[in-house]
Amino acid sequence: MTVTLVSGVTGVGLSSICQEVRRSLSEDYKLINFGDSMLEQAATHNITTDRDELTSLSPTETRRLQRRAGEYVADQAATSNIILTTHLAVQTRAGYVHGLPDDVLRDVAPSAFVLVEASPETIIERREASDRELKDVTPRAVEFEQDLNRTAALEYARDRGAPVQFVENQDSIDDAAMQIAERLESA
Repeated sequence: MTVTLVSGVTGVGLSSICQEVRRSLSEDYKLINFGDSMLEQAATHNITTDRDELTSLSPTETRRLQRRAGEYVADQAATSNIILTTHLAVQTRAGYVHGLPDDVLRDVAPSAFVLVEASPETIIERREASDRELKDVTPRAVEFEQDLNRTAALEYARDRGAPVQFVENQDSIDDAAMQIAERLESA
């Protein structure tokens, strides 16, 4: 089975797009949010049940949760095609870290990467409309986050020998979802 990793910065509409992609595909596909998997692991090990607290964990705790979540994804990929959503660069209290360290990337073994982006202004508008507590952010900060995500996507894709597809989610979630679904169906 395959793992297609779909990534974008907070506010790009990643969850909405991937839910639409999942609805449009056969039952052979399973949608997994890597952050949710990490949170489940954190709750199981009595670390936290608050997703926003994941960013305040130590680098060591973060790596442990990433490894456990990666093992879960690998187990699921043994029997299903996986659409895995995640952030490729994650902000922690210590600074930005890889969303998928080398050992986790090997376990997850994505065969393709999809990078979803929108303009910084659109992302800021979406963040402001969100229920999540997101810090005030500037267009420059969003550009930086997207640059980190691009760099990580290319690095991960190089290590896996996998392609990277770019999808823009400026206006239409349906159009972005259709592009991703078509890529998955043609693979």
